[in-house]
Amino acid sequence: MSKSSNQTKSSVSSRFQPEDFRRALISEEERDAVLRVIDKAIAKHTAFDRYGGEEVDAYEQEFAAHMGTGFATAVSSGTAAVHAAIAALNLEPGSEVICPPITDPGGIGPVLASLCIPVFADTDPETFNVTAESIEKVITDQTRAIVVAHIAGEPCDMGAIMEVASRHHLPVIEDVAQAHDATWNGQRVGSFGTLGAFSLMSGKHHTSGGQGGMVTTNDEALYWRAKSFADRGKNFSRSDVGGFLGLNYRMTELEAAMGRVQLRRLPAFISRRQRLAARLRAALSGSSLFSLGWMPEQAESAYWFLRMRVFGGEESLSKEKIAQQLCDVGIPAAPTYTSLIAKQPWFANKRIFADSGIPWSLPQCQRVPDYDNCCPNAERALANHMMIAFNESMTEDVVDRMAEVMRDLEEKM
Repeated sequence: MSKSSNQTKSSVSSRFQPEDFRRALISEEERDAVLRVIDKAIAKHTAFDRYGGEEVDAYEQEFAAHMGTGFATAVSSGTAAVHAAIAALNLEPGSEVICPPITDPGGIGPVLASLCIPVFADTDPETFNVTAESIEKVITDQTRAIVVAHIAGEPCDMGAIMEVASRHHLPVIEDVAQAHDATWNGQRVGSFGTLGAFSLMSGKHHTSGGQGGMVTTNDEALYWRAKSFADRGKNFSRSDVGGFLGLNYRMTELEAAMGRVQLRRLPAFISRRQRLAARLRAALSGSSLFSLGWMPEQAESAYWFLRMRVFGGEESLSKEKIAQQLCDVGIPAAPTYTSLIAKQPWFANKRIFADSGIPWSLPQCQRVPDYDNCCPNAERALANHMMIAFNESMTEDVVDRMAEVMRDLEEKM
């Protein structure tokens, strides 16, 4: 393997440069929008808080219309969006919340911060997403909500998940941080669940700047509760909200001005990603080593990153070595996406609130779930896939050369 690996590296080492994968996210249009807000603040002797402004209100309305929901409320991050969505449900401490095992810690932290007990549903072994069947298996009489995440831009089977949730009378929060404009049966994710939570950080499909988030819902009461929680428990002169502790998760006018421009550009971003991914999938057709990860036919991915299925298993074909070979020629590959949340030290050691063991040690907690080997399909999915960074600024030539490198690597290994 060493000789052929060196041949592979020497033959393609000059093919990729960092700029081949660099994302041109911000344009002059975003700059002009932000400058207009700054000029207005100078002229009117104001700052950038949403109150007295118009950008955040407009962004919320445009976001809800785009995603197909009745309401949207802007917050400061994707984690804040999940937190506000959970807070809107008014769950009692010790409540069990079904969660995805493969996700960012920011998608689980709000469950724990709300003093609820995460219970992990398993994934499909060929995707990173939870299934309706796995969710139903872990529902107990203590379950109070379900959180699903559309990982890598790929939608979960929201039809089946919502059927299970409806039958058990459970609210669903969709974590859409990685899946802006992904669709299931033609409907955008974030519009199926009781609430949706979006991240608008700069690495996502569209951004409100460095950070930002949005909560979507069709339930007006939940909209006001999420909005209130994200604004220190403010009651907005309504009798159905307020009276509870909230946090300061507000979005600023500057962020919203940028987000509005990015939202208008989002369909073009997603269309471009989908065309490039389809090109790579076609170029790798018939490969015995690589393929883009399988998805159900009802799913249309937004491709936050490329989830690559790697076949093999022998030491000479180890996923780690394959990823390193790709990195050596400049392709931004990683042998795995993440580790299971249940296996991350801070979770496994239950160090959420110092050494207290909270929320599991709360008297309201009816049981401590068994997290050992709770999601074998998720472990299998992580073991069989690697990831490649991906964005809409890449060219067809770069995608074609990526496929050539992968084919060459397969041949020589």
